[in-house]
Amino acid sequence: MKTVNTKRAAAWAAALLALAAYTGVMYWLHWQQLCAADGFSSDLPFHLQEALYEPVYTALYLFITPLYALGGKAGVALLVTAFQLAALAAFAWGLRGAAPGLSLPVRLLVSLVVNLAQAVWIPRGGYWYLGTVSGTVYHNTTYIALAPFAMLAMLCFYRAWRGMHGKLDARAWLVYTLFLTASTAFKANFVFAFAPALLLLLIADLVRTRGKNLCNEVILGCSVLPSIALCLLESLVLFTGDGNGVQLIFSVDPVNFENGVISWGFFNEATRRGLIRSFLFAGAAALLLGRLAWASFRYRFSALTFAVAMAEALLLVESGERVGHANFWWGAFICYWLFFLESVCALLRGWQAWRQNRAALLGGRLAVCTAALAWHIVSGVCFLVLLLQGNSYNIPIATWKLWF
Repeated sequence: MKTVNTKRAAAWAAALLALAAYTGVMYWLHWQQLCAADGFSSDLPFHLQEALYEPVYTALYLFITPLYALGGKAGVALLVTAFQLAALAAFAWGLRGAAPGLSLPVRLLVSLVVNLAQAVWIPRGGYWYLGTVSGTVYHNTTYIALAPFAMLAMLCFYRAWRGMHGKLDARAWLVYTLFLTASTAFKANFVFAFAPALLLLLIADLVRTRGKNLCNEVILGCSVLPSIALCLLESLVLFTGDGNGVQLIFSVDPVNFENGVISWGFFNEATRRGLIRSFLFAGAAALLLGRLAWASFRYRFSALTFAVAMAEALLLVESGERVGHANFWWGAFICYWLFFLESVCALLRGWQAWRQNRAALLGGRLAVCTAALAWHIVSGVCFLVLLLQGNSYNIPIATWKLWF
């Protein structure tokens, strides 16, 4: 018993020290970003000015204004850091289902390390950030605030879905709906992908059950209505200019591609490489882990949601003066983070299965996936160090002439 208590205390000490160090690093980073005058280090100064002087379109600005009045930029940096810590806690909660044997401090440590991951570094790989998809973002205030609420909404949705073919748990449905609405209040991108994915899921369930589950399907579908109402309210603030709206990317004036206003997706070599570098671990898990991944409803639905978000990011673009903002990509980022969580959960289930039977083939596949994840994490640490040095998130990858 004494040994167990000692190990538990050591785990908590390690977790708290790591979280304290992470808090200090994030606070220093966001303080630097808020004090930067070049406009390229992050979106934080721009969002601060919007919160102070422009019409409110996100719930985050309701927090920024009083905190800025109380503590200036230091108060805002502390707020953004708090949201990032909340995201780590939500991710750790999501790991519990795949690894119930791991204690809370260990899951917090795993969450912290895994959330350092960025697109893998390769020589001549384009840019550290531009063109990539990553769940962890350091430079956009509203995305940072969205992340923990989107994660909690998705995890609570999984709980609500358990009663789908019996009696829906009203409290689980309400909690999930509240978190979904809260995430939309901070940034609408998650519900843009989640709502179509939920619709596809409910249609499939309707066909499979031949309409016998219609009542539950309608109730679950109604959970997105408050978020849709919020989206309409936000659009009244965001889309006020002439020609502002949404259009297919194929209908955009070609001049926007030629002059670099639109520089994402498949439209230049650097961003194509960025997309490939983003999915090394997630792709390896999808291909190599088999039933360890795809047998899970959580994994399948997160993959569907991410596919919808990527389709929206690649095919849709804002019009008018917002044509170059690339805001649909935030949906791909947050949904990729949710899919990344389920990929990590599949990896943890795989290592637990390997410990039981020591199958060589399974061990080899798990080793490949683990190496890919480690490459993402090491690359993410390098990227974070560059940001802490004052570099822009769009800094090109240095090649040092390793490849010719």
